[in-house]
Formats: sequence, structure tokens, C-alpha cells
Amino acid sequence: MVRNTRFELSVFGLLALVMLITRSHSLSQVIHLPDTSLASFFVLGFFVRRAAAFGALFLLGYAIDVVVIGWFGQSAFCFTPAYGMLVPAYGVMWLAGRYAQTRLGESLAALPIMAVLLICATFASELLSSGGFYFLGGRFADPTLAGFLPRIGRYFPSTLWATLGWSGLAAAAFSLLFLIRPELRESERR
Repeated sequence: MVRNTRFELSVFGLLALVMLITRSHSLSQVIHLPDTSLASFFVLGFFVRRAAAFGALFLLGYAIDVVVIGWFGQSAFCFTPAYGMLVPAYGVMWLAGRYAQTRLGESLAALPIMAVLLICATFASELLSSGGFYFLGGRFADPTLAGFLPRIGRYFPSTLWATLGWSGLAAAAFSLLFLIRPELRESERR
């Protein structure tokens, strides 16, 4: 299927901007916004299915991390050899977005199934990213499954809420946009 490049570039640009704002914590002095990374990759997969877009958004996230750690003095605690586990973690979200668009579409009836898909993908992504950090990051002396499981209970709920919240906001924004400008939906489908 040939897709509207202008629409895809607009979606990518918007996701990149939101990721830049939330991942860099540039507004942390004013308000703490949860990271949009997982939701951004899901939305990217839904609207922009090109693998190059996935790679570009991942590289943007990496560049943001390098800049905030190297130049702005943020903690480098999470920047370990396990950082590479973010590729499959974000890949799960992107593929879930692709699946949602291809198999479920944009119908209201698909929302409950899409929510379950999003929850499952977020959990799998959390297992990959947190599990990679815990077992491969070199920050924990004797990593065990018993030591890892409480970390899921501690970190997954906030990750899930952020992902559901940002994904819901994106769905509402695109629904409103397509309501106001229905020709965009038609050009997006071409």
C-alpha cells in the first residue's frame, strides 16, 4: 500500500517533538511529564509502518539520552551495555501498532481489543527493557528472577499508565483531526 508521505512525516515530526520534550525532561522544572517513548513507538507503528521511521525514532531517543547525560549532566545509571535491549522493547510496541492498524483498524469496536493489545505489548516491552537492564546491565551483583519480579511490580504500573495515557491522547487527537479534516483520513489511507 502506498501511503501519504506528507502525513507520515507530520506524524513522525509530532512524535519526535513529544519524545524530545518528555524524554529530555526539559520541562521538569515546571511539570514532570511521563516519558512517551512506548506510546510513541506504538503510534508510529499504527500510522507510519516504514522500518526507517522506527530506526530514526530510536536514533532520536538515543541522541536525546546521549545529550542529556553528556552535556546536561543527567544520571548515566541506566546507560549500560543493556541499552541495546531497547531495540526489541521498542520494536514490540512498533509491531503492536502495525498489527493494530492492519488487523483492527480505526473502528470504535476495536478499542477494547486494541487496549488489551497495548497492555500486553507494554508488558512485553517492560520485560525486555527492565529485564535487560536488571540481568545484563551490570548494576546488580547477583541478578535473580526472584530479585527481578518485585521490580516489575514497582515500575510496570507507572509505565503502563503513561503508555495508556499518551496512546489515548494520541487516539483522541487523531480522531479530532480526522473529524475536523476528513480529507486527511482519505489521504492517509492512499
